[in-house]
Amino acid sequence: MKKKYPWVRAIMILVYAFMFLPIGIVILMSFNASPYGTFPFEFTTKWYELLFSGGDLGQATALSLIFSLLVALAAVLIGLLTAQGMRRIGKRKAAVFSQLLNSAIIVPWLVLGIAMLILFNMTGLGRSYLGMFLGNTVVVLPYVVLLVYPALLEQKPNAESAARTLGASPLRVFWTVTLPGILPAVAAGGLMALMVCFNNFVIQYYLAPFGVRTLPLEIYNLVRVGYKPDINALASIMVVVSVGLVLLVSRLGFGKKKGLFW
Repeated sequence: MKKKYPWVRAIMILVYAFMFLPIGIVILMSFNASPYGTFPFEFTTKWYELLFSGGDLGQATALSLIFSLLVALAAVLIGLLTAQGMRRIGKRKAAVFSQLLNSAIIVPWLVLGIAMLILFNMTGLGRSYLGMFLGNTVVVLPYVVLLVYPALLEQKPNAESAARTLGASPLRVFWTVTLPGILPAVAAGGLMALMVCFNNFVIQYYLAPFGVRTLPLEIYNLVRVGYKPDINALASIMVVVSVGLVLLVSRLGFGKKKGLFW
């Protein structure tokens, strides 16, 4: 393959370079002393110091982090209940529900954002914190369910039956028998929900209250009016954290046996 089709490797290298070279340049420019991102390169960490000294970016980051944590927590709680319900309704009905969740993932966020804005305007929520919270929770919920449900199917029902026979309540059975076995998948679903919500510009653009700027909205606003070098520092941190979380999710939720990431 390699000897017969060397051009395949060349195309793959070009594709990967096109994908990752801009990210590498952003990380490099985050350590460049020039406020305009130009050469010659002079190493500095002042843009990171400026970023962590506060200001609009710091406030937007804190708001996005707190908001994403709340959304992820709600998605995990609802996702656990949903996955448990799918486990009990039978494989055929659960398969149909899984297809609906997969369909929800592939629907463009632009369409979802506009549809939710229209719906919330009709119900009186409009652009509000509650509307933004509900919209983001709906978007990230399928990721949690589709990670937790397969883990629930792998659990042996004999252990749960034995616990119920010994007099344990359904809540105690779930807390002491079921949850420990699916905890890696639950953690993976929570991290996935956190990442998706934290970076979801489209839904927040349509549903955020007027004057409220999460981190994606703040970055969009700053890029519109001009170049700011501390954005490079923030983008570099987000890349490193996102890659770390993706690796963690792949280990927790899928592992080598699943083979989804590697």
